[in-house]
Formats: sequence, structure tokens, C-alpha cells
Amino acid sequence: MAEVVFKKAQMVEADANKACNLGLCLMRQSRYEEAYYILEEVLQGKVAGCDEMKSRKRAEELVQELNGNLPQDDEFIDSLGLDDEFVKGIDDMVNAWNTNRTRRLPIFEQISSFRDQLAC
Repeated sequence: MAEVVFKKAQMVEADANKACNLGLCLMRQSRYEEAYYILEEVLQGKVAGCDEMKSRKRAEELVQELNGNLPQDDEFIDSLGLDDEFVKGIDDMVNAWNTNRTRRLPIFEQISSFRDQLAC
């Protein structure tokens, strides 16, 4: 509910403080990319009130917290205890599987051999 309220408040009269509140709300929901985008707008001066030192400092603190909570890709892989060779094998398998897949539904694959026999 807080997200809806903060978004509505931003539509009525956008400012840096409301943007920080919305960013914090999104962070608490683990929607980190959206939160980062909103906080970056504050830091880049795209929102009214960004020139206020208090709002800018709060946005910087939230971005630091956001960066501290996100696991790096290498840390995540290391925490799983998987070796590099195994992960590379999985990546190769997924890439091979994705390139050979057809975009058609299976039913169309089954009837494609009968296409020439169909009357228009």
C-alpha cells in the first residue's frame, strides 16, 4: 500500500523526498532495479528538490545500502560451492538448448509435414 501512496504522491507533486521514500519502499520489497533507477534520478538532479542537501544525502545513503545488500554474481556462485567447470557446462547446455529451439508450438511441428496435403 505504501508503494501506491508514494507513486500517487509523485504523480501529484514529484520531489526528491517522495522519490527517496518510494525507493526505500521498493528496496524493502526486494525490487532493487526499480529502486536504483528512482534513486539515480534523484542523484542526477532530475527530480524537484534534488538540490536540497538532506534529500541528496538520503538518496546517497539508500544507494549505498542498496549496493551493500545486492550479492555480486561471483559471490553468489561462490556461495553455492560450484566449480567453474560445472557452471560453464550448464551455461553451454542452456545456450545450446535455446538456439536449437523452434518458436512454433509443438502441434504445428507435428502437422507441418502435412502442409502440402492441405487444401486451401
